[in-house]
Amino acid sequence: MNKYVCGVITSLIILSMFAAAGISGGQEAVMVEKAVAVPPMPAGDLQSVNFTKLELSPRYGNLRLQPGESKELTITIKNKEKKAVSVKPNTVIPPYGEYMMDKEWVTVTPESAEIPAGESRKFLLKASVPKDASAGYYNAQVAFTDEVIPAPYQPFPNYVHSFSLSLDVWAQPTVQITTPYISDQLEAGKEYDYEIKLKNKGDKAVAIDPRISQEGGMYGPYGLVEPAFPDSAITITAPGSIPAGAAESVKIHIKVPADAKGRYSGMIDLGIDDPSLRRGGWPEGRVNLNFNIWKQPAEPFVRSFTLKQASPVTIEISSSYFGDLYKLAMLASGMGTKSAKEPSFETSLDGPEGKTELKLQKTVIKGGVSMGGEIPPWEMDSIGIYQEMGTQYIETYTFNASAGEWKLKVLPRNTERFEYTITIGG
Repeated sequence: MNKYVCGVITSLIILSMFAAAGISGGQEAVMVEKAVAVPPMPAGDLQSVNFTKLELSPRYGNLRLQPGESKELTITIKNKEKKAVSVKPNTVIPPYGEYMMDKEWVTVTPESAEIPAGESRKFLLKASVPKDASAGYYNAQVAFTDEVIPAPYQPFPNYVHSFSLSLDVWAQPTVQITTPYISDQLEAGKEYDYEIKLKNKGDKAVAIDPRISQEGGMYGPYGLVEPAFPDSAITITAPGSIPAGAAESVKIHIKVPADAKGRYSGMIDLGIDDPSLRRGGWPEGRVNLNFNIWKQPAEPFVRSFTLKQASPVTIEISSSYFGDLYKLAMLASGMGTKSAKEPSFETSLDGPEGKTELKLQKTVIKGGVSMGGEIPPWEMDSIGIYQEMGTQYIETYTFNASAGEWKLKVLPRNTERFEYTITIGG
């Protein structure tokens, strides 16, 4: 059966199902007898449609502009037909999206052109953002011909010879948030303090109203996961406003319940009325909270090994680079981690003659820094682009061991994972 006919029949079946089921939401179902208009079947498939052979380069463009700014780019059209082709650029705004630009934002010159067979013409596209434009993401198409791909159920024309334009309109926030996330490992029964630094770069005071946002939370395979502790365990202390040109701090105090376990994930909405902080889903104006509740181990890890003969032994203990998979997932989303605790190890060795003192030979601190992820435009040329991906602490011990049975004991502190290496001989 023809795919087009199958699609029409499927649509009719779905419509009849809705009519039979009625409308939910407390309203009584109303049966309406109405003929369904079936659009005419297209004459043949796409392979039978002859489109004008025009080659556009590039086909896509993305510009990052502030309100009041303009930028230009060049589009080249090559005529691959054996005759001259006339083109006339037309800016088309999609009838959907959170932010809608006006056609006047985009101008293309020349306004029309005839391209001889086998030749190319360049068009200059200029995008101009008005000074009163809202920060956000905008889209438009520039159609150079009126040819469209046949699609009977598509409400918006899909132009064959078109250029797709994306505009990222941004404005530097009046209030800059230098602490976009707080992430740490917490121990049950202890208290912790954190600070969110804010700076007002405007010429007038800005009111703030920090509070825990209910939009946070963690989801598992079966829905929302119960947090490790309630929001009431978090106390927020902040001024009511930030004076012009001044810097202020929002202080966060967390009192972890003694029986807390698991993870806590949420947000602090700073309550800043600044339109530039809301850019098409970018969670500015909020601070992400991510905590892992755990307890330090009381008993050491034990690893036994045997030496058949006396030999020099090197033992290397290292913390995990990322800590755990939870932190790795946070890094992948651009959130990073800011734990201030440094891993350490209480390392000892029991041998044939009892406990052997280990002498620390060296300590290595190893880290990695990323400049990827979503970078705010105002941080492009500053140290704010650097995100420390993780830190690894490596401790190395050496000693001369006699033949016999040995036990390595390691009691880790402030790390959820660690690795060990025992090198015999050397």
